[in-house]
Amino acid sequence: MTNSEDIDRLNSEFYNAAGSSFDKIPFEDILPGLIKKYGKGHEVLEIGSATGALAAWLEELGYSVTCLEPALKPAALAKAKGLRVQTLRIQDFETADTFDMVLAISSLIHVPKKELPAQIKKIARFLRPKGIFIASFIEGSDESLEDPTHKGKMRFFSKCSEPELDQLLSPYFDVMESHKIYSKKMDRAFLLHVCVKKS
Repeated sequence: MTNSEDIDRLNSEFYNAAGSSFDKIPFEDILPGLIKKYGKGHEVLEIGSATGALAAWLEELGYSVTCLEPALKPAALAKAKGLRVQTLRIQDFETADTFDMVLAISSLIHVPKKELPAQIKKIARFLRPKGIFIASFIEGSDESLEDPTHKGKMRFFSKCSEPELDQLLSPYFDVMESHKIYSKKMDRAFLLHVCVKKS
């Protein structure tokens, strides 16, 4: 299945039903440290902000965060934290604004592979010179409907190998640091990349 409307409906159903179960900073053992190490500037775009745990933490650090969250219930929980949330997918988001940092933590994993190159190019356009892009992807090579957490609700995932990610990112970014993180809950390996926009 790679029909965007069906994918969006299924994924939104899952995240709307999940409530506040995603209300925590993802990859909390490593991501905050990477943001403190590489984060710059003031303006941040977070793609797939869920209930806003990461965005709220960033705001506490002094960043100004624009959140994108297409699922209505997580978006409402994020708005209740006082965050600025647009209920849009990255594919539908356009702005003349630019950002110092873009975060896409386990959100681009729901974008069909045929759409990923255009979205990576768009993200590069949103970034200011030498801007930072931090993203996580599921390691693999296919795309499919799965229920990895055994919740009884399917989600769409697209997976990328390291060579695929290099092909996607290298036209626009230099990779500063990368980590492979195994998720016991999902029984998947995630590839977390910290990138800087090329001059």
